[in-house]
Amino acid sequence: MNDRQFPNVAVLIDTENVSAGYADRLFDQIASIGCATVRRGYGDFTGLWSAAWAKAFERHAIIPRQQFSAGRGKNSADIALVIDAMDLLNQGAVGAICLVSGDSDFTPLALRIREQGVPLFGYGNAKSPERLRNACKKFSYLENMGILPRTLPWRSSLISPRPLEEAATLLRRAIAHTEIRDGWALIGEIELQLVRMGPDFDPRGYGVDSLLELVRRTKKFDVDLRDDTGPRLRLRRKASKPQPAAADSS
Repeated sequence: MNDRQFPNVAVLIDTENVSAGYADRLFDQIASIGCATVRRGYGDFTGLWSAAWAKAFERHAIIPRQQFSAGRGKNSADIALVIDAMDLLNQGAVGAICLVSGDSDFTPLALRIREQGVPLFGYGNAKSPERLRNACKKFSYLENMGILPRTLPWRSSLISPRPLEEAATLLRRAIAHTEIRDGWALIGEIELQLVRMGPDFDPRGYGVDSLLELVRRTKKFDVDLRDDTGPRLRLRRKASKPQPAAADSS
């Protein structure tokens, strides 16, 4: 693969908004985007709560950006993250930015990064505001990563699966935009269109691990795995009803 396909990536983590328990899977996913050359975590690490992040910093070679709290409700760490992000944009040193936070305060930053033409990948919780999610090229819910934060011993933080009928509607719209011929569309193109339509689209949000499995669960689409260009699908066509036999006039 060339550098254009796998660019240098800046990973900026709001550690006061995200649990360290997600760090391993987070960097697994980021590896599919590019090379995480910039890895920084922002917060006040003087408290006992930071012990988990200290281990994650060492394991993933993350540079801590210590910001002493100026008082309750102050956002010194957030401001430091924004300053670093703008510096990286101005330097042109990275081809993409991963913002790890669901804090609505970062929405203006996300919009600015989008205007600059730099791909922004967001990672946050289910309560992340819609405007922040839609400012990203792709937004992933931490709860859907297949693990729970190590600090939480229960499963209550998982997102409840969304209805399959909603998925079927989105798939129909995506196929309409990517159809090649005879109603068929390549599943790879469909997946790209789904993310364009909604940056937070993720099959795991519907309780499955892959788009192909989601398609099959809806039971509304024909799937063709024999095409040389890859799997393709189309809206299932209703079987024509047999015509009644003509009455014998003799």
